[in-house]
Amino acid sequence: MTLHPTALTACTRRVDSCHYDTFEMGLLPVIRHMLTTYRSPETQAWVRAQTVAVERWGETVGLALCQRMQGVIRMLWECRKSDLSFMDPLDLDQRALLSDDEEALMDMLHHMRRDQTPKARDAVERLTGGMMDPHLIREGLKLAARFPAVGEAPPSRHSGPRLSVVGGTA
Repeated sequence: MTLHPTALTACTRRVDSCHYDTFEMGLLPVIRHMLTTYRSPETQAWVRAQTVAVERWGETVGLALCQRMQGVIRMLWECRKSDLSFMDPLDLDQRALLSDDEEALMDMLHHMRRDQTPKARDAVERLTGGMMDPHLIREGLKLAARFPAVGEAPPSRHSGPRLSVVGGTA
């Protein structure tokens, strides 16, 4: 598969410079394979997406994740169609890069998993070109509910800045 022409010009960041957790970083190749399936159905890249997910998270979690992610990708594809830019999941040189669209999708999922509504809305707007598509949002929230960020308490609506100890010896 070749890279969608807009992806090279739309590449803004290295993946390792982003704030994504280990789970989200594992989603990226799954997402790319699923997007490849929509762009070129004959590749049947969804099979690779499932293989990657099962290898990473086991059959139960991996296949459930693919089911949820497929809903997100399907709704995204309906919103964006062919102008969606993403990197080739099989190109080693592109694995470390994010297109603008990939970053917006990853940001949307990152913030939805943490119940950070304003930031998730901003990411949806970036991803859809300003359209708050209820179907895409619903699918993203289903994925977030099934796979919330682990070990992070959701932000309290009533708390102000919190103090924490940085460095030092115990």
